[in-house]
Amino acid sequence: MNKFGFTSRSDSWIANALSRQRKEETVSEIKENMEKSSLVFGMRYKGMSVKELDTLRNKLPEDAKIKVAMNTLVKRAGTEVEGFDAIDAACKGDNAWWFVGENVASSVKAYLAFEEECKKAAKADPDAIVPTLGGGVMDGTFLDENAIKNLKNLPTRSEVIAKIAGSIKAVPTKLARGLKQVPQKMAVGVSKLADGDDNKDLKVGDIFPKAEPEA
Repeated sequence: MNKFGFTSRSDSWIANALSRQRKEETVSEIKENMEKSSLVFGMRYKGMSVKELDTLRNKLPEDAKIKVAMNTLVKRAGTEVEGFDAIDAACKGDNAWWFVGENVASSVKAYLAFEEECKKAAKADPDAIVPTLGGGVMDGTFLDENAIKNLKNLPTRSEVIAKIAGSIKAVPTKLARGLKQVPQKMAVGVSKLADGDDNKDLKVGDIFPKAEPEA
């Protein structure tokens, strides 16, 4: 057995092959998560327990997930998924990666609540870990920690669509009201013109009301 714990070169080759396979599988999983995400960001988790991360996972919206992955693999996945090239700038330190779907604001609020809990714990225990954000990407743009936190008030895609639909719905209503008035005014004028046939001395200007003089 050599110093790496392998009994032969064959065992070493097999171990390396399995390692490469696992990395490829991880990259594929990260890419799949990115393709479903509106926002991806890294949370510095060094010093946190598995229990703390699992507790946090249980508080996430349904379309969000957290995965611990090597920065090199996240970088590679980012180069292969459109709109995530800029994730490279966030690949520093130990990251637990957040993959967030439509509910961006809800996910950011979940992070902020977790951060606040950690800060309270740190007041009682100086050794308690308070997470930070290393940055992330949304719509092809790199976001720093403050920019990510500011997304807490971002409306969901459904809310935006609902507002647009409401605005569009209001336009035909206003248009219909305006058009409804046009035939009424026209009908009054036609009626007066018809009545004017009995009085050949009347002119069109005598039938339609004259504009009021300006004050």
